[in-house]
Amino acid sequence: MSESRESPEIADLREALAASRRRESWLSAAADVITLMLIAVDPHEVLTLVAERAREASGADHCSLLLQHVDGSWRIDVATGLAADQVRGAFVEPHRRSVQVAVTGRALALEAGDVDPEELAPPFRRFGAIVYAALAQRDDRPIGTLVLANAPGGRTFDEEDARLATAFAHQAGLALALTEARAAEDRLAVYADRERIARDLHDLTIQRIFAAGLSLQTLSRRLNSPGPDLPAAAGRLDGVIDELDAAIAEIRTTIFDLQLTADQEATSTRARVLREASRAARVLGFEPSVRFTGPLDSLVGGDTGAHLVAAVRETLANAAKHAGATRVEVVVTVETGPATTLTLDVLDDGGAPMPRWRPNPRTARQGLSNLAARARELGGSFHAGPADGDRGTRVSWRVPL
Repeated sequence: MSESRESPEIADLREALAASRRRESWLSAAADVITLMLIAVDPHEVLTLVAERAREASGADHCSLLLQHVDGSWRIDVATGLAADQVRGAFVEPHRRSVQVAVTGRALALEAGDVDPEELAPPFRRFGAIVYAALAQRDDRPIGTLVLANAPGGRTFDEEDARLATAFAHQAGLALALTEARAAEDRLAVYADRERIARDLHDLTIQRIFAAGLSLQTLSRRLNSPGPDLPAAAGRLDGVIDELDAAIAEIRTTIFDLQLTADQEATSTRARVLREASRAARVLGFEPSVRFTGPLDSLVGGDTGAHLVAAVRETLANAAKHAGATRVEVVVTVETGPATTLTLDVLDDGGAPMPRWRPNPRTARQGLSNLAARARELGGSFHAGPADGDRGTRVSWRVPL
């Protein structure tokens, strides 16, 4: 009885179907990398996913990523599958084929037994079939090589495997470069925020405490003088207490700013106010002082929170356009009790005091009219006029809660 054989047409169809499935697997892997590119902030997370998805898509026994480091050395930073623990962390000399692929950008499929062992890095000599594919270069500098390998006697790789691996490796290189750039940008943002916080503590809080200390020294001398003026001394002491309270509030705001998580920053009214103040620094030329009193995030949210944030934005914009100020102080207060209220006070030291604002359809101060309309919408009040002294403006926006 003769043995049935598969026709050449069926064999070709089966081979074409297998190739199509391989291409589909590579496309799916590339889509996963692109998705991670948009959201990931950890370069190691990107590298790990790249290696895992490349091994799955190719059906290889092993996948690793050989990367160039800032000192010019080459190291296998990520490895998955067969012999991963033995390969991961190994350094590779620049003359090996795996490094040359990264430098030239030309992929290579080979059998380990068919090449001079000196051309292969020692960690890769244990494998049979190997594919090297270069990651996308960054600023004309090679990033690294994607390495796929099978155990000796396993499936061989062909030019199609090398082509698909190269397309995937190019996407992986872009994902890694973008993630590293995003991480660097985040680090710069943290450094800038720390510098701002240090500047605020020095320029505002420490100066308050220093001034309070000088006032207490003066008060001590007056109390030790013959016939001290006790009422005047009591008034001066009250002023020192107010300054120390203000310093404590600023320190609390700084601590909150440092402790804020990403999720809290997206929803916290306090964080949104701080964000508006930080943005206003670009047009003011300096960072406004911000102080909070009372349970703002517990009681203020929704429409009222949105109106408050808009009011902060408009008052700071008004100060930038009209005041010519060198200092702006934002104070947000929530007073609880029988009549719980939210108050926004913004004070600046710019120019001559502005006259007291009154509603006027023909007024040029459209920003202040918007603030008054927001307060009325919430059943509150709005006032703008001269600050205490001969300079500056005070804007007060108050609504019930």
